[in-house]
Amino acid sequence: MNKTYEAAKTSIKACMGMKAGEHLLIVTDTEQLALAAEFVKAGNDLGYETSMVCGPAQISGEMPEPVSGALSKADAAMMITTGSFTHTRGRAQATERGCRIASMPGITEDIVQNTLNADYDYVEKIGNILAEKLTKCEKIHITTEAGTDLTLYAGGRTGIADTGKLTETGAFGNLPAGEAMVAPVETKGDGILVVDGVICDFKVMDEPLALTFENGRIVKTEGPDAADFNAFIAQFEETAKNVCEFGIDTNPECAIMGNGLVDEKVFGTIHIACGNNLFMGGQQDCDMHYDMIIKAPTVYLDDECIIRDGQHIYEKQER
Repeated sequence: MNKTYEAAKTSIKACMGMKAGEHLLIVTDTEQLALAAEFVKAGNDLGYETSMVCGPAQISGEMPEPVSGALSKADAAMMITTGSFTHTRGRAQATERGCRIASMPGITEDIVQNTLNADYDYVEKIGNILAEKLTKCEKIHITTEAGTDLTLYAGGRTGIADTGKLTETGAFGNLPAGEAMVAPVETKGDGILVVDGVICDFKVMDEPLALTFENGRIVKTEGPDAADFNAFIAQFEETAKNVCEFGIDTNPECAIMGNGLVDEKVFGTIHIACGNNLFMGGQQDCDMHYDMIIKAPTVYLDDECIIRDGQHIYEKQER
């Protein structure tokens, strides 16, 4: 049995909500062609008109115009790419038009076979609970034993649940899915973030990296990887130093593996991102969006502790 092909069929059926007569587009690049072809075959074998558009591999910037042109005519799309098109105008415009989109940057055969089988009813349930809590909260306070002590502010912003169920008009999310997120106020937020998990598109952290935030912006970097990290963010616009997202990771099937698509979903971790957040209700444009995964956090939303040392402690109350 071809496990990749079967998992592709499962994800198309369970997650994309395809209907008779609809067109499914597989967006890919030159590095992901073989894997994308499995999804094209799976979609057509399921009876849906499925085609593919391929561009050059890239990790930042806007999607090529031929890709965005094809996306503008699709009913649903799965983006099986090397880098992420999540935060691009082309993706946002397609979503606004009503296209249902699954973004799958950096996905591999191993990820397809081992993480697309999550209990998405459970992921949906806790994601929706947390998104509602994020919508209602004014202040987010994060601490860790490693030294994180950071306060962000989310008043007036709407929490979003990435559940993997992309069946409604204009639905958008990652596969594998599993997070609840909010765009905090970009010009507020102070404290220290000690990154001990992963900085997506940079590296899995061998040693913690301490980032000092003032008014929502990184102003100081400390640790063995500080110089390399500063060089990494110097490639992008100045807003790449500004906070743009707070996320709570909700997929029990995922584990840290050095792939941002999976790493930002690992149950028991959170992530803070900097850069672009226009796609999630924020007000900050940037040519980059990178997530920083934090292990075993304690998180307060206003006065409610929802996670203690990586344990989700609200669940019993919600049952």
